Amino acid sequence: MAGFSKKFFFLFVFFLVFSVSAAEKKPEDLSLVRKVADGTLNYSTFELTITGSGIPETNVTNLNSARITAEKAAAANARLKIVKIISGLVLSGKTTVGAYFEGKGDPDFVDRLVNIADIKDVTYERFYSNSSVDLTYKVNVSGYLRKIVEEAREEFSNKKDLLAVSDEAAKTKSVLLINFKTKIEPQLFFSIVNEKGEKIYDISMSKEARKSPASLFFAKKKADAVIEKEKLEGEVLSFSALKISGSEIVIKNSDAEKIAAELKKECFEEGKIIAVSAE
Repeated sequence: MAGFSKKFFFLFVFFLVFSVSAAEKKPEDLSLVRKVADGTLNYSTFELTITGSGIPETNVTNLNSARITAEKAAAANARLKIVKIISGLVLSGKTTVGAYFEGKGDPDFVDRLVNIADIKDVTYERFYSNSSVDLTYKVNVSGYLRKIVEEAREEFSNKKDLLAVSDEAAKTKSVLLINFKTKIEPQLFFSIVNEKGEKIYDISMSKEARKSPASLFFAKKKADAVIEKEKLEGEVLSFSALKISGSEIVIKNSDAEKIAAELKKECFEEGKIIAVSAE
């Protein structure tokens, strides 16, 4: 009986330790995922999930060759969908990426940007009796978005300093954390304004080597986990947004004054700005 109790105690401790260990290793879900045409865009990592459909070439008789040509067609179909999705993303306000480059006389900019060689990570596949296929890909589009931002940032930025500037040496905060509950749609040039509509921040204030291709880093629910994951060092200035209106994050006048008085310049320059959704 004593031997049985010892075995039971050992198993109990083992499962307890295993359960705690497994819980500690479970990664935080920080993703802010939005539906876009024909797919989903993770606005925290800029990973796009898209399904491409392909049919084999008509003159192919070998089953293996038919499958290969169908898979190539699926990748090509996915590439066209990615071009369409990126072209439909909003730069700022109501101006889409496609409309911006159309206006510049370069409507094929995004089409040239998206490389079929990047469409290779298949997460789901479905095959049909006629050898046609549906392949779901996960593609990181941050590189594409960064190039778009580099092309358009001057036109969609307003090079103003903060409304009120205090002595930089007296400032102590270097990370800006904005909490919000409003649903957002993916845009590349978010700015921060006060209640009067006066601009506090836009992308012109950040260095081109910032972490995110967009002007802010968006994530879901866990602010502390985001700060740890992104290795953002420094004191945090935190407050809640009043609302998000198009591409503008509206904050209280008093919070704008706190930014001017307490936030170091490096926060904007290095892109140490996080908007966390409570949804």
